Amino acid sequence: MDANSIVRGTLVSFLVGITKLSPDTAEIVDIKKIKSSPSYPGVIPKQMVVKTEKRNIEGKAVDFLVKFCPPGVVIIEASVEMDDILDERVFDLKRALIVECRTILWEYRCNPSFDEEYSVYCVSDYKGDPEEVILGHKDSIAGLLKTERIPLDEEEINTTIKFNLKYSKDDITIVDWDGAFVFDPRGDFASNIELFEIANLQLLKLRVLENELENRLEKAAQLLQRTTARKLPLLSSREVRHSLREIIQIRTESIMEFEATERNIKLIGDWYSARLYDLMTKKLHLEAWRTNINKTLDGLEDIYSMISENFSMSFSTTLEFIIAFGWLILLVGYFLLFFLEVFNKRL
Repeated sequence: MDANSIVRGTLVSFLVGITKLSPDTAEIVDIKKIKSSPSYPGVIPKQMVVKTEKRNIEGKAVDFLVKFCPPGVVIIEASVEMDDILDERVFDLKRALIVECRTILWEYRCNPSFDEEYSVYCVSDYKGDPEEVILGHKDSIAGLLKTERIPLDEEEINTTIKFNLKYSKDDITIVDWDGAFVFDPRGDFASNIELFEIANLQLLKLRVLENELENRLEKAAQLLQRTTARKLPLLSSREVRHSLREIIQIRTESIMEFEATERNIKLIGDWYSARLYDLMTKKLHLEAWRTNINKTLDGLEDIYSMISENFSMSFSTTLEFIIAFGWLILLVGYFLLFFLEVFNKRL
């Protein structure tokens, strides 16, 4: 392929959402991998087909695939063949695909405030080294990866293109925050897309968890103010203990869920899929998200510990006051008995 010729390809845009429903599934998605991969069972979470359909989007026939990944994950995938995948109109088509994917996603009662979108530009119609094609179209490729129509600076373009992974002499995958370009003359795109979906799912779950923790942090701050102002009801000690247990449970579950997925994939070691997933986690800053969540969890534990201490101090003070008041009543009683006895003797 001439570096300056039209680049044919397939645009795949997908949306990941979380639902409480359990949709009926037809079959497990069977992804045939061309690149070598280990036979470890259960390393990659299984995806199941819910339904497939065709829709017309901006005059193009688009294939939609709805997948379910238990527990509670729905993936809407839209794919369309493009005569020129670097055409300026791809921006508008991609946005239209995402809008349609989101419409389908809402059918499964996914949280409208939380979803992750991503687009993959798949190119197989070329011969030789794909870097020659990239060199001739690097400004367009970088713009699509960043969903940026304005001309990018040369340094920004080169930085974007360098974030890539090669496996064979004639393939390359370029990864960015909002999308990826996959050049593979054998058309081995499905396994890459599967890893992109898993990485975006991890990001989505981290976002949802962070939002939940932020809400808990706000409630904890209000509860701390009430304890400081001595407005904490006696029954709130149970609330504090319950909240502490929930925080510990959240921390445990997050470690088990997020780290289990990464651990399973990284068990693959230096295999292509592990290296690609590692590239995605760096681009999506998943480690930074986890660090922030751990800091929030630490902050919550500190706040509830302070609340518990304040409650204990308040309860101890109240108990001491009750004891002192009891002694006062006893003393008053003794004085009354003493005066009554003196009064009776005088009579």
